[in-house]
Amino acid sequence: MKKFTLVIIALSLVITGFSQSYKNNIPKSLQNIKVERPVPVKDMGMGLKQENFLTTPKSTLEPALGTTVYDLQTNSSVANRLYRDTDGKLYGIWTMGQTQTAFADRGTGYNKSDGTTWGPAPTARIENARVGWPSYAPWGPTGEIVVSHTDVSGLKVCTRPVKGTGTWTQSILAGPAGAVDISWPRVITNGPNNNYIHIICMTYVAYQGLDLALIYYRSLDGGATWDIVNEVLPGMSSSDGLGYSGDAYAWGTPKGDTIYFAVGDQWSDAFIMKSFDNGLSWSKTMIFNNGYKMIPTTGSSDGIFACPDGSVCVEMDSQGTFHFVMGRQRASNDGSGRVYYPFTDGLIYWNSTMPLLNDSLDLDTLDAHGQLLGYVVTTATDSVIDIPYYGVSLSSFPQITIDENDNIFVIWSPVTVGNPYNGMNYRHIWWRKSLDRGVNWTDMVDLNTGLAYIYKEFVFPSMAKSTDSRFHFIYQTADVPGSAVKDANVAYHTNITEYRAIDKGTIGVNENTGVSANTISAVYPNPASGKVFATVELARTANVSVEISNLLGQKVISLNQGIMTSGKYDIPVELKGINAGVYFLTVKMDKESVTRKMIVE
Repeated sequence: MKKFTLVIIALSLVITGFSQSYKNNIPKSLQNIKVERPVPVKDMGMGLKQENFLTTPKSTLEPALGTTVYDLQTNSSVANRLYRDTDGKLYGIWTMGQTQTAFADRGTGYNKSDGTTWGPAPTARIENARVGWPSYAPWGPTGEIVVSHTDVSGLKVCTRPVKGTGTWTQSILAGPAGAVDISWPRVITNGPNNNYIHIICMTYVAYQGLDLALIYYRSLDGGATWDIVNEVLPGMSSSDGLGYSGDAYAWGTPKGDTIYFAVGDQWSDAFIMKSFDNGLSWSKTMIFNNGYKMIPTTGSSDGIFACPDGSVCVEMDSQGTFHFVMGRQRASNDGSGRVYYPFTDGLIYWNSTMPLLNDSLDLDTLDAHGQLLGYVVTTATDSVIDIPYYGVSLSSFPQITIDENDNIFVIWSPVTVGNPYNGMNYRHIWWRKSLDRGVNWTDMVDLNTGLAYIYKEFVFPSMAKSTDSRFHFIYQTADVPGSAVKDANVAYHTNITEYRAIDKGTIGVNENTGVSANTISAVYPNPASGKVFATVELARTANVSVEISNLLGQKVISLNQGIMTSGKYDIPVELKGINAGVYFLTVKMDKESVTRKMIVE
C-alpha cells in the first residue's frame, strides 16, 4: 500500500525529527492486547511447520555473511557477534541451521572480511555438535573464541590461535551439579593478550533459590582452567528477585580490569553489574526498580505495570560514565500466568549521571528528561497494523557503540509502518547519535528507507565496538516479517545475515537519500528558566524562525531570525511570562522544521 509514496513520507519524517505523535502512534485497539510471556527459547527442533516452509528468493541488498532457516538469534538482547580488529578486518557469527525439521545441523555460522570483501557463505557450522546462541570475542595474541550452548551438557567453548583460519579446539564448560545445562552465554576477554575469559549465562532450571539464575565464570589462562565458576553475584541472589530470563543481559566493552554488564526484563530490575578488579568483587548500580520482581507466577501484579522488555545494552565512555539503553514494555499477572503487551512502545536511554528511572516509565516524563531515545514513527496515512511476536516491545534490540572521542552511536530495530506483508508490519534498523556524551541526540533516521528496502525485515542487529570513520554492524534480514521459531503463526523461511557500515559524520541525514543536515543539535538548559538556547546547525543558507508551543499546540512565543548562512548558531529565546510546564520548541529552516520537547521551571 502506498508503495511509491512511502519514501517521500519517510524522508519528511527524517527532516522533521521528533514530533508530538508518539503518544498516539499505536491504535488503542492494539495497546491492550496481551500475550502469554514466552518461555525463553534455547532449543526448537520442532517439526510442526514443515508443510509451510517458504523458500524465498531473497536478493542481497548489502554484503552477505550467510543464510539460515533457523531464524531466532536471541530471545531479547543481542549477543556480541561482530568484531572489528585493529587492522580493520571483520569477523561475524550467527546461529545457523538449514535442515528442518529438527535442525540437526544447527550451530555457529562464521564468516570473515578483509575490511572490504566477505568470504563465501559457510555451508557448515564450526562446531562438531549441535549448538546455538554463539557469542564472540578475541582470544590470545591473534586468536578468537566462540562460546555457545549445547542444550544438554553446558557450554561449547571453541578457540583457535589465529583469527579466520585453522582448526577449532572444542571443549565443554558444564554448569553446577543439578543445573549442568547452562545456556544463553555471553563472553568477553581482556588482560594480557586477551587471556582472561569472562562468561555470563543462565541455568535452565532453578538454582540457589532462583527460578533461573544468572551465573558468572572466569578463566585467567585462556580457558585451560576456570578459577571462578557457578557464581551468583552479590545483588543477584534470591533476596533480590525470583530469577532472570535468557538473553536479558549484555556485556559492555572491558576497559582494563573494569568489566561490566547490564540486566533487565519484565520481572526483574534493570541494573548494571560492575567489577573494577577483573571479576573478583562486584557492585550493582540500579537503573529501574521493578516493584513486581518478587511476585511468583501464581501471584498477582495488581494491574498493568511498566518494565524493561529484556533487550538491553551498555557501554562505558572514557570518563567512566555508563550509557544504557533498553526497550520499554508493559506486563501483568492476574494469578493465572504472566503476560506482556507486545504493542508497547518506547526505547529508553539512561546514563550513570542520572537518577533512578521513574517507576512509571511514562513516555512524557522520559521524553522531557531526554530519555526517550526511540519510538515507532507513524504518518498521516500509516500506523501500526499488526506484528509477529518476538517477545519484545515495538522498539527493541538496541545496540550501542562509543568511539575514542566519546561519540555515542545507537541502533535498534523498531516496527516501521507502511508496506505490510499479509497485514503485518516489518521492522527496520534505525539509528541516532550523541556528540556530547548523551546530553543531546541527533534525529532518528531509518536506515532502510528507499525502494530497495521495501518488503524486507531487518532485525537482531549486532554492532562492532571498534569504529573507523564508520560504525559497523550485522543484522538478519528476510522477505517475511517475524521469527518462525518464536511465533507459531510465521512459516519457516530463508534469512540472510548481512553487513553494513554507516558514516559516523552523518548528522540528521538519511544516508540513502542525501537529505540536508539542517537540525537542532541542542536545546539548553533543559529544564530552563528565564532563557533557553537552541543550537542550530545549518547545512546551507536558510530563513530561520523559532516557535514555542504548549501541550495544546498553542503558540506562546514566535521569533523570526531572518536569513542565516550555513554554520552553527546558539539562538537565545527569552521565556518571560511563560508558566512552568512542558513545551515544544520548533525551529523552522525554510520548508524544514525540527521540534524538541523542553521543560520550563
